[in-house]
Amino acid sequence: MLQICNRSQFSNPARRRAPPRTQPMFEHHQTRPTSPPTAGDRCSVPFDPFSLPGILHSAASSSSPGSAAAAVSALHAAGLKLGALPSSLPASNALISAYSYTGVLPSALRAFHLLPHPSTASYTTVLSALSRHGRPHEALSLFAASAPAVAPDAELLSCLISCCRRASAFLPARAAHAYGVKNVAALVFYASAGPALVALYARHGKVSAARRVFDFMDGEDVVSWNAMIGGFASAEKEIEAWNCFREMRMRGVRGNARTAVAVLGACDLESGRQVHGNMLRSHGGGSKTILWNALMTMYSRVGCVSDAEQVFSEIERKDVVSWNVMIGTFAKNGYGARALYFVDAMAQCGMQPDSVTFTTVLMACCHCGLVDEGLALFQHFVSVAGLVPTMEQCACVVDLLARAGRCMEALEFISQMPMKPNAIVWGALLSASRMHHNVEFARIAFEQLVQVEPENAGNFVTMSNIYAKAGMVEDAKRVRMMIDRVELAKPSGQSSLEVV
Repeated sequence: MLQICNRSQFSNPARRRAPPRTQPMFEHHQTRPTSPPTAGDRCSVPFDPFSLPGILHSAASSSSPGSAAAAVSALHAAGLKLGALPSSLPASNALISAYSYTGVLPSALRAFHLLPHPSTASYTTVLSALSRHGRPHEALSLFAASAPAVAPDAELLSCLISCCRRASAFLPARAAHAYGVKNVAALVFYASAGPALVALYARHGKVSAARRVFDFMDGEDVVSWNAMIGGFASAEKEIEAWNCFREMRMRGVRGNARTAVAVLGACDLESGRQVHGNMLRSHGGGSKTILWNALMTMYSRVGCVSDAEQVFSEIERKDVVSWNVMIGTFAKNGYGARALYFVDAMAQCGMQPDSVTFTTVLMACCHCGLVDEGLALFQHFVSVAGLVPTMEQCACVVDLLARAGRCMEALEFISQMPMKPNAIVWGALLSASRMHHNVEFARIAFEQLVQVEPENAGNFVTMSNIYAKAGMVEDAKRVRMMIDRVELAKPSGQSSLEVV
């Protein structure tokens, strides 16, 4: 019994027999188009229900996203006019997938909801589309609302578990695992869903469960090993990830670029240099961008800025991730001016900054006290680049202003935010107010934090300390008493010792 979001079980979908066809729905053509139609072609290109999925796939694979989306839309219109859509499930599923790959998710969802009787493959396609566009929670909710209408096969279960992994939904993944064990042949199920299960269990620290699933999988398949290594690395279990990598090599399984990306997430400087040397022997120069981006991230994490910059200079085809990692490296290590220089260099190279670039450079300005530069960049990204600021980016600006002692400007900025400020925003103001011993603004931030996250005892402790530092003993006692009144527990401090 598979329970996803409180749905009880699956039942086999009703099988409907198609009505007899007295005449073909489409005129058969001996020749098929060699290239996807453009918006101007619409119905001029001959096709039938059997060729439409292939044509849609070809259109979605166009080099230009804009032209690909227009071609898919034209094919959609032609298919509706000729009756192929939504009556043909294979064509409809291909249409959903094509819209997803061209970035037009709303159209993909509309195409799915127009299906009178979605098949298992239809659900697999739409859930994959939602997950690909960063909406795994919505994918799980969609499936839960329609669960009794479809019996999952191995592919749909694999897609569900991947959505659970992305959404960190552990219990629904366990339910999907149990259903798959009972209803799908073990070899087929684990070959399809095994990597996602291994990664999910490892990420949640379930080492023994991840190992049990792994034992059912092909030990010679590098994908299985990548899932184990990547799962442990994402759970910050560096020792387990590194041991798994060593075991893979001892068994003679040849790793690929994704193996190196996975293990680099668990490396310290010494082991990272070993992987770096192996990468140079196996992959040559910086042609595999994703691989060298991961290497830069490793060097950034351990504070080796010069090594990260050397790797960056050797990447043959830098993408936006390459620039973001390098800017983030400077930001985290206190090189604010260098980070700003690279933002300008990025634009000069014709690379369009994204929201990650926006956040990273604002963090660099916060860490280095570059207040005016940070405000100017915020204005540029919003007004010129047209990026919509996120809560995290707004919190960066509040932190930037408040840390510089410009608390009134920070409060004015909060009042003008396009969304309701959350605990991160008010917490930034409270922390900066404590730094500058500003009781007035600290009180404003604290009153908001009590409403936003009343269960966080740390805010009460911080406010009490601010009052005590200002000599306001009675106010400090009053806030401390509030902790006892609502039965909050102050987070206990922890320390660690390394025995050498």
